Amino acid sequence: MMLNDRKLMILQAIVRDYIESAEPVGSRSLSKKYDLGISPATIRNEMADLEELGYILQPHTSAGRVPSDKGYRLYVDQLMEIKQTADKNRVKIKTELLRQYNELEQLLQYTSRLLSEFTSYTSIVLAPQVKKSRLKQIKLTRIDEAHLLAIFVTNTGLIQNPVFRVPPNLTGDDLEKIANFLNQEFAGMPLEEIETRLVQTLQTELAQFHSTVHAIMPEMFRALEQMSDISLYLSGTTNIFNFPEFSDLTRAKDFLTLMEEKQVISRMITDPGGGQLKITIGSENQVQRARECSIVSATYQVDDQTLGWLGVIGPTRMDYGHVIDVLDQMSRLMNQALKDKS
Repeated sequence: MMLNDRKLMILQAIVRDYIESAEPVGSRSLSKKYDLGISPATIRNEMADLEELGYILQPHTSAGRVPSDKGYRLYVDQLMEIKQTADKNRVKIKTELLRQYNELEQLLQYTSRLLSEFTSYTSIVLAPQVKKSRLKQIKLTRIDEAHLLAIFVTNTGLIQNPVFRVPPNLTGDDLEKIANFLNQEFAGMPLEEIETRLVQTLQTELAQFHSTVHAIMPEMFRALEQMSDISLYLSGTTNIFNFPEFSDLTRAKDFLTLMEEKQVISRMITDPGGGQLKITIGSENQVQRARECSIVSATYQVDDQTLGWLGVIGPTRMDYGHVIDVLDQMSRLMNQALKDKS
């Protein structure tokens, strides 16, 4: 059923008021606080319809009403207004994110901290997946007779350092020639494609090197593949306790347990469908422990390639308009910082 303009106006006022106050909303308070142009009795009747339709509900301990997940979804999709962050905060975000970072890890840590600071929720930054990153340079360094350090530098500034066993008769000249060859052939290629290409198309080119190179290559890329592809940066985990919805000990414990599950968090904040903004509200979450929360996340990119995600998780009573504005700013600035670095 489509809601008429009056019902939409009242639902918008209910959501706004509840986001600000965390108190169930009554018809009389709506009439006093908002210039709706209708009487408390009319508001009450419209609220009864909204409740019957599932957009608001009545908590057991109050005469007022609160938005349901269905109500929040309609608000986000149709009624929400994006809130512009104060100029001084926009300047601070820009200054922090466009600093010169020696390592990608620093940028991701700062982003997570700032995101939590400016939204007051728990922030999540998902680092670029190793295999999706494009190779910028490979360096090979012998550690001892039996072990080799391979330094993979990517277009995102991500550095991976797998260590693996090598035959003792491999010389320094051999390593230099192999590194030069790999850089010439694979610079700019996603890491996930390199091993396949080595096996399928480059056997003749590799034959010019020391015979042990055929043993080295599988070891090198097996070591890289075994590295954890999920690296998360969390900030403000305890911010959730500032919200009365999480004063319940069981609910708070569920949230803290959830924050320890990297695989689960990664799935929750990413969109396999290729979207660049994802908003998941309460019961829309497939993970049971997250059904009291909302998650808003956005991509960051280099050259139109999605590298990772940043987002926030908080109560369903989230200030969605403010969160989306902050995420949009930080996503754009991360894109710029990563492009400058690459």
